[in-house]
Amino acid sequence: MDLLSKINSPADLRKVAPEDLPRVCDEVREYLIDTLASVGGHFASNLGVVELTVALHYVLNTPEDKLIWDVGHQIYPHKILTGRREQLRSVRRRGGLSGFPKREESVYDLYNTGHAGTSISQALGEAMARDRLGLNHQCVCVIGDASVASGMAFEALNHGGHVQTDCIVILNDNDMSISKNVGALNQYLNRLITSPTYNKGKRIWYSILMWLPLIGPLVQIFSRKIERTFKDFLTPGSLFSDFGFRYIGPVDGHNVAELVEVLEKAKELKGPVLIHAYTQKGKGYVHAERDPIVYHSVSRFNREDGTMQGSKARGKISFSEIVGETLCEIIEHNEKVVVITPAMIEGSGLRSVADRFPNRVFDVGIAEQHSMAFAGGLASGGAVPYLCIYSTFMSRAYDQLIEDVALMNFPVKLIVDRAGCVGPDGETHQGLYDLGVLLSVPNVRVYAPATGGELKAFLKFVEKDSQGPIAVRFPKDSADRESLLPANLPDVTRIRPEIHQGGKDLCILAVGIMWETALGVQKELRAHGIYATVLGIRWIRPLDIEFIQNTIHDCEYMVILEDSAINSSAASHIRWSLNSASNAKHLHTFAFPVEAIVHGTREEIMHDHGLSKEAITGALLARPEFANRRIPLARQA
Repeated sequence: MDLLSKINSPADLRKVAPEDLPRVCDEVREYLIDTLASVGGHFASNLGVVELTVALHYVLNTPEDKLIWDVGHQIYPHKILTGRREQLRSVRRRGGLSGFPKREESVYDLYNTGHAGTSISQALGEAMARDRLGLNHQCVCVIGDASVASGMAFEALNHGGHVQTDCIVILNDNDMSISKNVGALNQYLNRLITSPTYNKGKRIWYSILMWLPLIGPLVQIFSRKIERTFKDFLTPGSLFSDFGFRYIGPVDGHNVAELVEVLEKAKELKGPVLIHAYTQKGKGYVHAERDPIVYHSVSRFNREDGTMQGSKARGKISFSEIVGETLCEIIEHNEKVVVITPAMIEGSGLRSVADRFPNRVFDVGIAEQHSMAFAGGLASGGAVPYLCIYSTFMSRAYDQLIEDVALMNFPVKLIVDRAGCVGPDGETHQGLYDLGVLLSVPNVRVYAPATGGELKAFLKFVEKDSQGPIAVRFPKDSADRESLLPANLPDVTRIRPEIHQGGKDLCILAVGIMWETALGVQKELRAHGIYATVLGIRWIRPLDIEFIQNTIHDCEYMVILEDSAINSSAASHIRWSLNSASNAKHLHTFAFPVEAIVHGTREEIMHDHGLSKEAITGALLARPEFANRRIPLARQA
């Protein structure tokens, strides 16, 4: 830490001698490994960009020069070098550093990121604004090989090649090799392509040709074809050249001296430039190098042997794993069933499905729009598609959900994972808006299970359903394995809410996963002399509105509990469906407010926003309607 301890900003880094930069990289990597072993967080991707991050801050004059990171999984080295080294131990914890770039944290973080494919558009916008204002700073973005394949990134590349403004795109290629490194010849060509002499000579040559009568334009066309053919034959990256970007690469993403040299020269080039850097996820930690997927995001772990702490309790299974195991059962006996995911095989619990049935699982990459329209096409063609997608990413496919699935009533099964509060990933990943999306679209039926058994039963039920699009949304949670036994699976075909009678003082409508919380509130209220009945609403569309109204009619007041944003909620849909008499009894909807919900544990966030059992009970007891309700006055059912 001799060098790193003295670096509290990129300005300090730029005081380091070039020959000492490898030592800085070693110290950053060691600090990352030691810190994340004790606190957890995104791991393999951060180890892979240490040299690239050091080189960028060494060459660029940040924050005057604009540096943008796509997604942000690889942001920790950047935070270390921009004055947040000691704070890294608080990453992803309540009140601590975000696991992603965040404008509120630092002037070095330009955007609050979390979703893929946005960085080239942002860098291009920064560059065009710079040109418009007559400024002279660099605009650089770093995008991964998975993100660059997204449709939005291609749209931005197409526009960037058209407007030809000065900007630099760093393609961080750490997994999906786009092209092979061709060794010494490639390094020579990189030096040639970035050489001021070469580029000046090329400009003079084409200027002379413009003034030659008759043959000048023909020779110019021929020269450009020869140049393009030569470069396409000897260097990779012709795709980016065709987009209008000057391609440089591949370069060794772990050779900080080479990166510095290439970046220094790229700064002098005119027009859009793409630098293709090869890196290795997990670089410098052998266990992460061997399995970068497992070590993508880690809990606390033993540095010596790589074993992670905080494993699941015995007998528990995550909701995502329930999806994977159930789909394996369904696929085994139904040749029509296929599974689609936009780059979330592991996260959506589909690894076992993909391994056992590789021809039945389609990982379409970071392409949510395509995944939705593709699922619609599969359904139209007679297949039975299950589209497994995170709540936070489904909003990207809103147009396709409407146009390519719902309006034509295709029977796509939408498996919406990570709905509700997601915890440490913070505001860009919260699954608080999917109900607003789903309930605003015609023909889509929506189910919200309260238990793992209900989720499994629903997945089996929809296999044979062909009435139209149908969605199930569930949080990042777990269940008892015993609840998944066939004898324990509930009947999910009845739309009538589950009822737990308790009294007529209050009716608590609990949407989906809030059922257990509502039962806890019911028990706490009873201890204070307030007797409540709980309705567990699983089917949000269709609603058994008659049964709900009849239950509310027998109670004096009504509240609604759900884990969505208040303005994108089942509560709005329910209250719109209720008659005026039922609505008149409504006291409050307990849901997330209209504001960004920052990171912390799921339990902390739910409590902070009034959605824990204790918070809801306290809020109800404080209401004037119940101020005089004590045990002697309570009206028990």
